[in-house]
Amino acid sequence: MFELPLVIISKRTRTSRKLKYQYINNLSKKYDGINGISNGQTELPTPENSATETSENEEAGQQKRRRIKKRWKSIVGENYSDLESDDEQTVEEVDNEERKFYRKYEKPQLTFEKWQCDPKRRTPIQRNRINYSKMNRIQRYGLRRVETPLTVASRSNKTFFHAVTQGFELYDPTYGRANTFQLKHIGTLTSLLHINVSKKKWELAYKCFALLIRIPGVDVRTLWGLGERILAERQPTRSLEFLQWMSSVYSTKLPFADDVNYRMAPVFTKGSKTHTPKYTTTWLWECLIRYANGLEDLEMDSGSVEENFQSLMDRISEMVLGPPYMDDPEVWFIYALCHMVKADTLSQQFDPHLTGSSRDIASNQVIQHIQNTKSHLQQCSSKGGFTYPKRYIARQLATFEARLHRKVDAYDMDEDDEAEDEGHLPGDEIGMYPENLDTQLIDSEASLSD
Repeated sequence: MFELPLVIISKRTRTSRKLKYQYINNLSKKYDGINGISNGQTELPTPENSATETSENEEAGQQKRRRIKKRWKSIVGENYSDLESDDEQTVEEVDNEERKFYRKYEKPQLTFEKWQCDPKRRTPIQRNRINYSKMNRIQRYGLRRVETPLTVASRSNKTFFHAVTQGFELYDPTYGRANTFQLKHIGTLTSLLHINVSKKKWELAYKCFALLIRIPGVDVRTLWGLGERILAERQPTRSLEFLQWMSSVYSTKLPFADDVNYRMAPVFTKGSKTHTPKYTTTWLWECLIRYANGLEDLEMDSGSVEENFQSLMDRISEMVLGPPYMDDPEVWFIYALCHMVKADTLSQQFDPHLTGSSRDIASNQVIQHIQNTKSHLQQCSSKGGFTYPKRYIARQLATFEARLHRKVDAYDMDEDDEAEDEGHLPGDEIGMYPENLDTQLIDSEASLSD
């Protein structure tokens, strides 16, 4: 029912994928050759890349060049044959057929929610129709190019390949042995996990999650979203520790091309040199929100909360020194919000009665955090791909700065002077005021006089 949280890359899996993508690449190559489409114009017709497709004039020029080439071949005595030209084509040097296939399309992590809406760049999408005879020619060419690797393939790979060429889709969630008791056990626990989470039975969901991550072969990066929610419902502090552990254990120093073998989106399962993993940004957001709320809660220990908040800022300051965090605008925005929260807290605690160096030190701390917020927001804007409410943040920063220059009311000054004067009055004079009289002593004296 649910996809198993497994990432199994075996020799059989690699061979089946290589045959599949090699066949698809050959079909695409032959189709582009018949229709005169260059290699750089085989992307999906999305609003982002439809504007970069070849125009009608360029297509007409390519057809003209093909007619001239065909005429010259007929003049020199060579009969034009698709089969002969197919045999003379050289094989590309890149061996990874899956990478060759995905190289033609834009990466989803680069174009996620970045659709081109400019009406000036709208161009009609090319829709080249294909007849039955051309389809047979393309299919024969694709099968002929994979005859050699198919002869040495196993029986299961041959069955998989022939099913794919006929248009069928095989349900093989683990790319391997799907009938073992361990895989059935994993499938049962996965179904129970999703069902209990949907029913908000967090205790049962926690037991299923704890059993799953202890089974060999289960990748915790495919379950971190559910695990974080379960731990947040049971113990909020443990969820932060879980996300921090994932950010520390799984490295982001591997190149993105290595993740082509994984089924799920690499950005959501692991990071790379150019992409920040989602569990890291989730951990930063959770820490920021939780610690910021803790600073406003009077019942919590302010010392421990401030210490945790400062450790978060120190951790982000170390992260932005290297890739991929230094190029991620979201991380810079979180860093700016940390300084913004710090400026808000210090400006609220600012005492307008301070004078001299103590007042300068307190005000300089607030101004420094405000300047850091502005500089980090500029870094976020320079990276691009991230928007935030600039006017609202500017108004908030102006409010924080205005708290440093608020005037002290004369009524408050009079009250302070009266309090100081009362502290210097003699004991007899203090007792003369009605609010300082001892009523019990007066009653006892009256009874004695009677």
